[in-house]
Amino acid sequence: MDNFKEQLVRIEDIVIYNIAYGISIVLFVLSLISLIFVGISVAVILAILAGALFYFKRFLYCEYEYIITNGEVDIDCIYQVNSRKSKLSFEVKDTSLIAAKDSEDYKGFSNKPKDIINCIPKGNKDKVYVAILNEGSNKKQIEFVPNKEFLDICFLYNPKVVKR
Repeated sequence: MDNFKEQLVRIEDIVIYNIAYGISIVLFVLSLISLIFVGISVAVILAILAGALFYFKRFLYCEYEYIITNGEVDIDCIYQVNSRKSKLSFEVKDTSLIAAKDSEDYKGFSNKPKDIINCIPKGNKDKVYVAILNEGSNKKQIEFVPNKEFLDICFLYNPKVVKR
C-alpha cells in the first residue's frame, strides 16, 4: 500500500506583500501622471521601479507544500498561490535525524551541517523540525514544520532517526 501525504503550510504574515503591491500600483499611477506633467524620463524611471517591485513582490508571498510518497519527501515553494517551484527532494532513509529544533536529540547531535535550507513561511508559529540529510560529504539541514501525520509516515520509513 502506498503511503502518501500532502501538507500545505500557508503564509501568515502578508503585510509586507500588501505594502509592496500598493507601492507598485502607486508608482505606476505616478509614472502616468509624470508622463503628462513632468516628462518622459521621470515617467520611465517610475514605470521601471513599479515593474520591478511588481515582479519581486511575488517572493514575499511564499507558501510551502510538503509531500511524502513512499518515503520520498518533496518540498515545493508556491509563489503567489499560482507559481510552483520545487525546492528539494530527499529520501527519509537518507536522513541522520528528524527531530524538533528545540529537542535534546537535535542539540546533542554532533557535526551539524552548515548548509541550512529554510522551508518555513514567514510568520509561521508552528513547531519547527529539522531534518539532517546525508548526501555524501554534502550534508544539509532542512528546517520545516510538518504535522503529526507527516511525521508518522516518516517514522514508518526510518524509525531510528525520527524523533516525534
